[in-house]
Amino acid sequence: MVGSLDLIRSPLGIAQAEAIRLGLSPPRQATFARLLLAIRLRSMPVPVPQLTSYGYLVVWPDEEAMQAFRSRRLHARNAREHLALDLRPVQGFGVWQGTDPLADVRGEPDDGPVLLVTHSRTRPRRMVRFMIADRPVVRGLARQEGQLWAGGFADDILRLDTGTLSLWRSTADAIRFAYAPGVHQEAVKAQREGGWFSESWFGRFAVTRARGNWRGLDDLPASIVDSSG
Repeated sequence: MVGSLDLIRSPLGIAQAEAIRLGLSPPRQATFARLLLAIRLRSMPVPVPQLTSYGYLVVWPDEEAMQAFRSRRLHARNAREHLALDLRPVQGFGVWQGTDPLADVRGEPDDGPVLLVTHSRTRPRRMVRFMIADRPVVRGLARQEGQLWAGGFADDILRLDTGTLSLWRSTADAIRFAYAPGVHQEAVKAQREGGWFSESWFGRFAVTRARGNWRGLDDLPASIVDSSG
């Protein structure tokens, strides 16, 4: 099992057309695929869209299927920015669209960069409480040591589904934010006690290769950067 995340910024109109195509026609070989519509991180959990950007997160049975999709079906030639990340699943907890995308995989962390993915479906009657608690978490996420980039997404606005993507220099940096005492752990505790979400999922992936550019991100370790093509 391998994963991929493609972050794409295209001209207005092209971005929407490509996002709709991907959303309506997921790859057959994928075991899990979600179109992630970019929203402003600081607006979360209110989904203020970034209309020219989107992400595509996929879990594949093998690398061959992943590379075939990128070469044949991922049309990013007109993109102003495109960052392609190859991912090795490390662990997942919870449910996203009724399933655990990583199917109880438990891999070994390494010393390289890490991608964290969070997803939640908020109960409408708990939305106000979630919004109040989430604001300091988002502000904290935006200024954490060791964080390379972070963004928000919506994958089903009508169902109040939102989440975050965050790229970290190392597992230690990611764990420090996720589990150290502070606003994040306080919000996690409050959510569990209050039952804000009808479903939620957390995933951690090791980044094994990075190709392209995204939002001025230039701090990825040279060991994973693929500069070919």
